[in-house]
Amino acid sequence: MFKPLCVIKNRIMIYKFIGILTINLLINYNAVAQEQKFLESKYDEAALKITYINFIDSLDAVILVNNYPKAIKNLLSANYENQKLGIRRLKATQEIEIIPWLILFLDSKDRYVRIEALMAISNLVVYHTLKRRDMNIPERVVIKPMTLNDTDLRPLAWLILQMLRLPDSNPNLISYAATMTGYLKLQIFELEIKMLLDSKHPAVVNSAKYAIELLKNGHQ
Repeated sequence: MFKPLCVIKNRIMIYKFIGILTINLLINYNAVAQEQKFLESKYDEAALKITYINFIDSLDAVILVNNYPKAIKNLLSANYENQKLGIRRLKATQEIEIIPWLILFLDSKDRYVRIEALMAISNLVVYHTLKRRDMNIPERVVIKPMTLNDTDLRPLAWLILQMLRLPDSNPNLISYAATMTGYLKLQIFELEIKMLLDSKHPAVVNSAKYAIELLKNGHQ
């Protein structure tokens, strides 16, 4: 039997908190990478974190319980296959309210669930960013400046940074993070992206190269 809405609401609040803890766990897991020097970095990580938390807090994840009950039921399942089905269903909606649900699964014990979750977030970023693609320059991806009516997913920067810092044994997650860096024009992470060029995984290197290309393209 599907759980009552009041129970789901309470669980969502817990999920938001867990989602934040999830990233902290990832940071601890990547202690070696954290010790690398980022002297040239151009960001205030504490400020990025606050912006990220406020952004997640602003999203009404509860609305998805009514709109996509089957997907949410799958997410709440203990079965990894069901969780992946739920993630894929939410990914297809392209709604930013899915993000609080997805971040919960970034520390799943199943690596494929983790990959599905971050792929869904990356897909969301690419989808909304490409709405601003300048079609007058078809030979390359050039993103027009953001307007007040555009979906702003740049507050995800802190989450993306944690993914970029994961050990090289997480090529899929790192690749998605690199892709999001490029589409969101996060030049502040240029150093981290360039460091990925030394990865032993071709997919990571290719994603880093593409991100660098995206960071260079655009209206000045």
